[in-house]
Amino acid sequence: MPSRRFLVLLLATVLGAIGALAAPAASAGEQAYKAVAAVRKLIASGQVPAGSRLTLGFKQGNVNAFLGSELALQKEWESLTGIVLDVHIVPQQPIRETLRSTPDIDIAVARNHEYPDLLADGLITEIGPFMAEYGYRFDDNTTEGYIRPELQSKVGERTVAIPADGDVVLLYLRRDLMEDPQEQAAFRKTTGHALAPPKTWTEYEELVRFFHRPAQGLYGAGEERDEEGAWMYWTPRFLSSAAPHAELFDEQMRPRLTTPGAIAATESYLALVKYSPPGITDPGRNYNFTLPLFAQGKTFATMNTIAAARMFNAEGSAVRGKFVAAPLPGSRVDNRIVRHNTLIYGNNLVIPKSARNARLAFLYAMWLTDPDVSTRSIGVAGGFTDPYRWNHLRDARIRKIYTPEVLAVFGAEWAVTQPAGTGLRGDAQYLAALDRNLTAAARGEIGAQEAMSRTSAEWEQITEKLGRAEQIRQWAEFRREFGNRQ
Repeated sequence: MPSRRFLVLLLATVLGAIGALAAPAASAGEQAYKAVAAVRKLIASGQVPAGSRLTLGFKQGNVNAFLGSELALQKEWESLTGIVLDVHIVPQQPIRETLRSTPDIDIAVARNHEYPDLLADGLITEIGPFMAEYGYRFDDNTTEGYIRPELQSKVGERTVAIPADGDVVLLYLRRDLMEDPQEQAAFRKTTGHALAPPKTWTEYEELVRFFHRPAQGLYGAGEERDEEGAWMYWTPRFLSSAAPHAELFDEQMRPRLTTPGAIAATESYLALVKYSPPGITDPGRNYNFTLPLFAQGKTFATMNTIAAARMFNAEGSAVRGKFVAAPLPGSRVDNRIVRHNTLIYGNNLVIPKSARNARLAFLYAMWLTDPDVSTRSIGVAGGFTDPYRWNHLRDARIRKIYTPEVLAVFGAEWAVTQPAGTGLRGDAQYLAALDRNLTAAARGEIGAQEAMSRTSAEWEQITEKLGRAEQIRQWAEFRREFGNRQ
């Protein structure tokens, strides 16, 4: 059957990275047990009053996942420790603004790319000392360890967050259309080659062009082109534009945004606008606009995190059983394909500098992200916390939510994933400039070359304002940590 052949071809490219999930590890629950024992010891010693309250600053979508179905996880924690969880719903905005205006939060969620600014502004606590004090480490063993914890938890050599969400980018395609014999024949006649998941960004554009049929109510692509997240969908294109990967700056912090590869990445980002639904570049047209369109069967392709699979695989979805996740495309460089992914969004746990119960907050986070406890967290309906430990990929509840095929692609993509954003103090400023110029180009106001030239000039100004010497130091630290990853 065509569907079986298609899946075999796709999964053969992604299963290798998770085929080795058999290394021994500590039994599930040990991490949580240690956290509870440590809390009880603090109470018994009088360092923490019995019945203390831990204030959680969570976004609305985190509440169900972190507290559990019908608050089951909250009740379990409170029963085990006597520490009461007091939940505050924080706005869906950069966490920096929340931490500045709400000083009484003990633990909050932060996106990966926000860490450098949060640390530079003195808004979050380094948790390395707590890790050492309580004998923890972010184990990355492929049985039940954290997936790429160094990407999720660190700024340079400083540990600042507890991984609690896995948000690499996945490409979603309409499998039913790609498996249709008539579509396959028409595609071969049009292009001269077989219809298959794209290996390059050029092939991806070719696919969405072929399936762009607005008169039939089908658009080729439903990628976000909203200004607030433009960098998320440009960065994988840019990173794959050079071997072993493209870099945003040179050693002296001069932007590398006007190179041929950077311009090509920008042109690829812009090309999909003409194959997208009307209004794709309007303000606020983020995943709340693009994902429902794909779920309704109105777009052939979209990109987002693994969270999208929850929607597409849900009861009532028009594409349930008709979609597939594929690895991100890459670029052909020196006769080989270079592929890179990056972290976007992310809801990982940080401890504010102003926390009144920082030690308790750390222990709660370690309890919540235990291999066993966390599977019950991610398996909660209505949450948007996604797999971040290797055992999650094999849990029956989680496999039912996301499908085994999507989890296989997700697991393999981490091997080619680079850190989020710039890794620098001032990350929010750098990304805002990039987002603004990419959006102007997407709306047809300027071209790809001009967008990159303007961004490069603005980045130079930001670097000078922040202090080039310190930015060079941070960039060198960042490059040492990740620069050699293929």
